Amino acid sequence: MQKSNQRVYLIKIAIVGGLTLLLILGIGALRAITPSPDTDSASASVISRLISKSPPDRPNPASKKRDYLKKSDWPQGLRIYRDWWKERDAAVYVAEMRRESRNLRFGVELANNRLLGRETISSMAGRLAQQDIPLLAGVNGSFGLRGDRVGRGGVIFNLHIQDWELVSIAPRRDWWGFPPPSPWGETSFGVTTDGEFLLDAVELNGIIQINGESLEVDCINQIPEADCAAVLYTPRFGEETLARRSYEVTLKGLELPLTGRYRNRFKIDAVNRRGNSGIPSNGVVLALDYQLAIKWDATFRAGGTGTLEIALSPAKWQRVSDGIGGNLRLLRNGKIEPELVEFHQSGGRSNYRHRNGARLNPRSALGFNDDKLFLIAVDGRQYGYSIGMTLYEMAGFLRDLGAKHAINFDGGSSSALWGLDDIVNRPSRGYERSVFNVAMITTQRKVKK
Repeated sequence: MQKSNQRVYLIKIAIVGGLTLLLILGIGALRAITPSPDTDSASASVISRLISKSPPDRPNPASKKRDYLKKSDWPQGLRIYRDWWKERDAAVYVAEMRRESRNLRFGVELANNRLLGRETISSMAGRLAQQDIPLLAGVNGSFGLRGDRVGRGGVIFNLHIQDWELVSIAPRRDWWGFPPPSPWGETSFGVTTDGEFLLDAVELNGIIQINGESLEVDCINQIPEADCAAVLYTPRFGEETLARRSYEVTLKGLELPLTGRYRNRFKIDAVNRRGNSGIPSNGVVLALDYQLAIKWDATFRAGGTGTLEIALSPAKWQRVSDGIGGNLRLLRNGKIEPELVEFHQSGGRSNYRHRNGARLNPRSALGFNDDKLFLIAVDGRQYGYSIGMTLYEMAGFLRDLGAKHAINFDGGSSSALWGLDDIVNRPSRGYERSVFNVAMITTQRKVKK
């Protein structure tokens, strides 16, 4: 009887061992055949249009392979491709525009055509198509507030200039711990009316003059806070300021939109000491914090008149037709920014608040040189396909790509690159996320100055 029990016990052990071995072999086989970006069904409609061929010029030395997007009616001066980074498994999608192309231009588009709310790049492309503006290529851009209890989701933290209109600008902030604010942080990219590319930390010089006194305007279409005590709200923000317990003055008679160089007279239409004023379609609302309200309450009276002046600096930004902000500069004159080098060498410890920048994540960025503009999206958080890059690695990749200057955009799950008629990369969540705005390449079009 004892021998019989031992035999049953050994048979059970053998069965369990066999099943365990089969399970191990099965997992190994699954890893060996992890779907590549060329076979993944979720992106097969796009990736099937990628082909490998000999590049017309020298590829990025940091790449081990380059695949080009097929398109029968490829616009002259534009191409879109995927580079495989040599250092580790990372897929980088690039839209490259030749600056000399007369049929192409850089532009920006605001989600929902206003600040409140967000929108996917695909939705923006459909909306632009209805206006006969083809979105040939585009990447998600600025950082912003995704949502709060007041309903201010969609407010951009960075600069946004669209068709000469100054839509959004915030005070220069010490994002990265280098007081005073370093040129490394709070950087914006812009294109002037004569086609010059700019990459600078931009400041708002806004002044309201009334009764012989001057009030400095800190920001436009931003959330009131310590360094943003005087805010101008334009119709681009939404229907209401959504500012609680704010002292607000409605100004009418101004010629809209606001621009990077602006001067116009206004008339005070109303004074609201409780906040959340309606924003008129033919005017703006000035919101002041408590301390400024005490100082200026005796000055602002309905029926009063004054002048609003705006002059962006550096002065070249007063001629910018389209501009977009990010949170830091990656490259300057072909070299990685010194603060970013220090950040990388310290493993993110030189600025612990932003240590996420030293980790591998999906990324988005814009770079350029004298001849080309680059919009890129780095896929990440997808093991077996692409795990992402650090900020330092992305800066190095852009440098090797040929960019002399580069700016970082919002990354993570928002990283997406539009290519001609679809999203070409693989967003980390498996679907396209709604974003705040898009940096885009489109055809030349006439716009009102």
